[in-house]
Amino acid sequence: MEVNMELAAKIFEDFRAYPGMQVSIDHGDRPVPEGSKDFFNRHGFLIIRNLIDPEELYQKIPKERGKISYFGSTKKFTYEPIEHQVKGSLSRYGHPKYKPTHSKIRIILQQILGEELYNTYYYDRFYFLGQDLKRHTDRAACEISVSVQVSKSSNKPWSFCLKTLNGKEIYANLNDGDAIVYMGCEVEHWRSALKSKYNFVFKNLRKFIREPEYHHQIFFHYVRANGEKSHHAFDASI
Repeated sequence: MEVNMELAAKIFEDFRAYPGMQVSIDHGDRPVPEGSKDFFNRHGFLIIRNLIDPEELYQKIPKERGKISYFGSTKKFTYEPIEHQVKGSLSRYGHPKYKPTHSKIRIILQQILGEELYNTYYYDRFYFLGQDLKRHTDRAACEISVSVQVSKSSNKPWSFCLKTLNGKEIYANLNDGDAIVYMGCEVEHWRSALKSKYNFVFKNLRKFIREPEYHHQIFFHYVRANGEKSHHAFDASI
């Protein structure tokens, strides 16, 4: 059966509190941020263009693969050679570089959603050629989830796919610095296999390319302060 895919959001409106930032709304919605809150509650997701300067988040591709969990410092960490959710990738939990961004994004979301949120946890992942993300929903600490596009080796978008609250399967093509916000515990989300940026003729030349083809993103997670999952605030599970 062919999957019915449609563009994630067709209307974006300026969020005047943050020059250059745009947030998804439906036709006829109230202005941002009220309209974006309506959009989020109706569909279970929203898209924010230019949420953050990607240069603030950028890092070169690490040599490691597997899972790294930091404890307040880049000198204090544990390392596992296998990343079990996406084998062959690299995930880094609690990287100190991104700690301020976790709260910075929360403040913006609170203005858009009109409610107080608590930080839970965050991690970033480097995906590589051929890797995918299986369809799934998240655990309780991911009541409100944000996936931020940081950098990639290709000019081609790699769609973030999800199933909305009303059952539509959509894709979102994000630019560096863009983000998709979604109800992580309720909305199924996934990615298909990361394809090569090279056409058929040049695929056999990949072994001569020093830098691997990759896609870097960061997941920031939150819970509602007045919600039933609020006890997961400041979740430290890694």
